[in-house]
Amino acid sequence: MDPLIPATSTLSPAISHIAETAAALSTSLVEKTSHIQSNTAADGAEPTEQHLQSEGKQKQKQTVQWALDTPRRLRTMVADGQRDAADAEWTEVRKLLGKWEGVDGVEELKNRCEEALQDNGVA
Repeated sequence: MDPLIPATSTLSPAISHIAETAAALSTSLVEKTSHIQSNTAADGAEPTEQHLQSEGKQKQKQTVQWALDTPRRLRTMVADGQRDAADAEWTEVRKLLGKWEGVDGVEELKNRCEEALQDNGVA
């Protein structure tokens, strides 16, 4: 595809976002499958509740780290001319931050994300 053709200008960011999401899901699935297989292979039993809680906390930590990295990702997308992808990313993160209303640092993160978009003329 020729990147100079207007019809493909929004396709590349979308494909990139889909590829990143697929890679993250694939990695997560492999990790989860290997943990479950190692637990059941060792003793023939289902994973313990403590193990499942540990995995849940790890996922929560990864989600928080992903959210905290949003301003950097938004700046990068806008700088690369991926304004539609930046808007889509911000919409997704804004929904997540809405669920975290009242948590320390959420308002600051929202402000940093909005600044990242405004500095580049998106928001």
